[in-house]
Amino acid sequence: MPSINQAQIAELKELMEDAFEDLVSTYVQDSEDKIKALSQALEAGASDDVGSLAHSLKGSSLNICAVPLSDTFKEIEDLGKAGDLSTVAELIAQAQAEFGNVKNELKQMI
Repeated sequence: MPSINQAQIAELKELMEDAFEDLVSTYVQDSEDKIKALSQALEAGASDDVGSLAHSLKGSSLNICAVPLSDTFKEIEDLGKAGDLSTVAELIAQAQAEFGNVKNELKQMI
């Protein structure tokens, strides 16, 4: 199963034309930085920061048509907002693996 909705991303690529490569580059760099910050927030036990970083990652992943990754960040966001960090480390590991798949699929498109 693809990590990115192929029909939606193809439409986005067609609409954005030359700017698509910049969008992908910005998404990848921003997400790498935020995933690192998310791990640091978890280590610090900062559930509010976990929730807000996951919220941002959820939205940007959805914008790039990476629905499964966005869904994982939604789970992390909900747990962070609830103050329950007990399973967040596992979900971050899952998100990191899925993010790797997303990056590979995006690189094949540019």
